[in-house]
Amino acid sequence: MGMRKRFGLRRTTTVLAALALAGGLPVGSRALAETYTLAGGHSTIVLSWSHAGLSRHSARVVGIEGTLELDTDTPEAARVDVKIDPSKISSGVGALDRLLRSADFFDVAAHPTIAFQSTSVVRTGERTGDVTGDLTIRGTTRPVTLSVTWNFTGEHPLGLINPSFSGKFVSGFSATARLLRSEWGLGRGAPLISDDIDIAIELEAVRR
Repeated sequence: MGMRKRFGLRRTTTVLAALALAGGLPVGSRALAETYTLAGGHSTIVLSWSHAGLSRHSARVVGIEGTLELDTDTPEAARVDVKIDPSKISSGVGALDRLLRSADFFDVAAHPTIAFQSTSVVRTGERTGDVTGDLTIRGTTRPVTLSVTWNFTGEHPLGLINPSFSGKFVSGFSATARLLRSEWGLGRGAPLISDDIDIAIELEAVRR
């Protein structure tokens, strides 16, 4: 009961259900699922990599689009679908951004969407889990596992001071992963420019 009061939940919500929001479980019946929409302005992805061992560089994308579907009574039926516009990836360096959009990297003219669809989640702790899904970049689809932390579910805390958040029921998550960019045809410059790409994700989702 204390946990329910603390997070303002309207029904008993297990940690597994919260993790299902972040990445989803195998799709079953979703007749009672509630739909959440990613809050684009409050959801970001940061990419970082080693620049020839001299320093670490980074780029970020804001404006992630996607939906989360969840019935908290049957979290095994939850699902997430996320889409990213690679042309919005920004390093703050114009020349690098143009290179990232070119056919040598994301080839945004031919492949304007990066997509992630969840397939499973494995609980690893009280508020953590490994979320696996299919990541599609440049027409290549490969499995990716995210280490996810559930931050919050309930009435938006800022509703107390900002009317624009009043009455909104939200969930928030943080996630990390490491990818080999060459597996999606993005291997130019590797390994001098690291093939390993570290990803840090911050997601907020609003229940419709």
